[in-house]
Amino acid sequence: MYDPRRGYPIIVPCVLYDDPPAAARWLSAVIGIREVVRASLPDGWVGHVEVERDGLIILLGRRGGQFVDTSSLTQVFVDDLDRACEQAVAGGGVILEPPEDRPWGVRQAVVADPEGQRWALTRHVRDTDPATWYGRILGPVPG
Repeated sequence: MYDPRRGYPIIVPCVLYDDPPAAARWLSAVIGIREVVRASLPDGWVGHVEVERDGLIILLGRRGGQFVDTSSLTQVFVDDLDRACEQAVAGGGVILEPPEDRPWGVRQAVVADPEGQRWALTRHVRDTDPATWYGRILGPVPG
């Protein structure tokens, strides 16, 4: 699903909210986006919502945890995650989360650039069934 070689966007902005579903409803009414993926726990708590318009994806994430002091980050798919992390540090950045395999089929690291903007450096590893990470596909997703 998250494979840029099959059409998933290479760059995906992630905007953080206290209530991602409310943000998705508001954005739908205002700019005509549509919800395509929702990751929610069995008790209904929603971790993130992915919305789409004209083939572009925006991830509406939940503020808090490791993202308590930021309002956004940008996910960028890279071919060589370890090299990208090395280059981030060599260029004055900081690794906030080292590369780690994620349940949704990617290997990912979070870095801050020299001015503190956050970047989720990501590499697609394998396709997964969203149900295994409490996701639900609600409509066609690029890639």
